[in-house]
Amino acid sequence: MDIYVNDITAKRSLVIVNSFLLVLHTCMLIFFACAGIRLMAYVNVFSVSFYALGFLLLKQEKTLLYMFVTFVEIMAHMFLAVVSVGWGFGFQLYFIGCLAIVFYVDYFSTRLGQYHFKGIVFSVVSALLYIAGLLVTRYREPLYPTDPRLEFAGLVINSVMVFTAVTLFFSILTMLATYYEEKLSYQATHDNLTGMVNRHYLVEHLESVYASQDMSRYWLAILDIDDFKGINDKYGHLCGDFALRSMAEKLREICGELTVCRWGGEEFVIVGPDDGSRRPEDILEEIRSSVACKDFEYDCSTTVNMTVTIGLACYREGQTLDEWINLADRRLYRGKQSGKNQVVCAGE
Repeated sequence: MDIYVNDITAKRSLVIVNSFLLVLHTCMLIFFACAGIRLMAYVNVFSVSFYALGFLLLKQEKTLLYMFVTFVEIMAHMFLAVVSVGWGFGFQLYFIGCLAIVFYVDYFSTRLGQYHFKGIVFSVVSALLYIAGLLVTRYREPLYPTDPRLEFAGLVINSVMVFTAVTLFFSILTMLATYYEEKLSYQATHDNLTGMVNRHYLVEHLESVYASQDMSRYWLAILDIDDFKGINDKYGHLCGDFALRSMAEKLREICGELTVCRWGGEEFVIVGPDDGSRRPEDILEEIRSSVACKDFEYDCSTTVNMTVTIGLACYREGQTLDEWINLADRRLYRGKQSGKNQVVCAGE
């Protein structure tokens, strides 16, 4: 699923790039045509035609061809523009602005996973053409001398377009980098199957609770699905996954604001403060009885019946986190040894 999402995001981003370049070259076509700069007007007829065709290339997933031709078009176009009208119009700024597009495409080519668009190589080419344009305009006059006022207007327009492009592409990169960072953070702290927080998250959460709050009201319970291996053996692992998801849904339904974690395998941990509204023993007994009485419908022909055993440990002054968890685990084990399908709240 993640690969699919990445592909869609990357392809949509390339469509955004193509749309921006189509609009940009349309504006340039109008500008050069009105200014009588015929060479660049003809060049922009090709550019506009290519970017109009670009949507079809992207739709047909000819992305590598599209990206290569796009880069060649941009480099050739801007170099010819510098030669045609001189340095003062600011077309050389696009060689710098192009770096944003190059590394933007480099990033998403890796997301597509089929090839790698080498941004560093194309950035070197861009730098070399920038220097070549500087040398050409230093030692020869432009092909189309223009009015200084038109030159200044061109410099303003090109500066605005370059800043807009750089801002657009880097803002999208920042947004997507933040999205993927948050996604990775979520995956690191949540169980993929049930959507519950995982062991890593719970340990960090409890350590922060230890450091900042009065622990005397807190309780912790470890819940284990009885004979879970038998469900896998009898109905298959897909049914086992269904059982775990069903258990997670039941725990969310009953536990409310309490922190519920998939501890590992078929074990879940429930932790929270005793706020006086419901005793932890009553909450856990409600979970046990609700699970035992329910028929979980896996498909039209399969009903899964489950029971759970739960070990409860209220926090004791001076306990370490490991001691607290181990106490609940020992009570769970004693419940397993004495018949299962029960809540064990006392004893060692």
